[in-house]
Amino acid sequence: MTDAEVEQQDESTEQASDDGRTEKERLTGIMYSERQWVVQPWVKGVFFYCAIALLAGLVAYGMDKRIKMARLVMDSVVEPTPIKDIQAPTFSLPDGNTGEMVNLANLRGQWVFVNFWATWCPPCRDEMPSMEMLNRRFKDKGLTMVAISVDEDWNEVKRFFGDNDPSFKVLWDRTKKVSTGMYGTRKFPESYLISPDGQVAVKFIGPRDWYNIGTVKYFEEILSGKRDPTS
Repeated sequence: MTDAEVEQQDESTEQASDDGRTEKERLTGIMYSERQWVVQPWVKGVFFYCAIALLAGLVAYGMDKRIKMARLVMDSVVEPTPIKDIQAPTFSLPDGNTGEMVNLANLRGQWVFVNFWATWCPPCRDEMPSMEMLNRRFKDKGLTMVAISVDEDWNEVKRFFGDNDPSFKVLWDRTKKVSTGMYGTRKFPESYLISPDGQVAVKFIGPRDWYNIGTVKYFEEILSGKRDPTS
């Protein structure tokens, strides 16, 4: 660019700035806007409450999905078989150690866990320690556990427990009148959960780990009334 052209451009700039307006005023409408945007309070309120409602809906949906997933995981661990509208057959059996007769009818008003087992049954022996832990956890919270042995010789039962008697009652059904005759149990172990009103709620076929996270949560929800075991 020649000196003449530079001088001519400077003169044009000076002429443009001599009109009395600032640079921002000259550019208004091109790069700037003098209009102030004001959001009405009611619009802000509607936006706020809609956002809160949407957030609450998302949280509720997420929690519902998590609860359903936890229930599926729990049920896959416990695997209860629901039984509805069946009165638990009443029985009276002796405590093999004390000879005391235990009648199921006298246990009304509390949840009763009935386990049929035998010392010659390896899965039965394997689940006994976790049953002991489960009973210690819930025996003072509305659950009564009763293990009914079908051994023909009570000495085998005594040898199995040794000097460490369990915290639950162990009854003796030597003739299998109760286990097979009343409850139809032919494969051991088999367990039943009887409701406080004397109805068979669910049964568990085969052994379980009765003291893992899933089973403990399962019994916690039932005993606290948060869950119907038949659903």
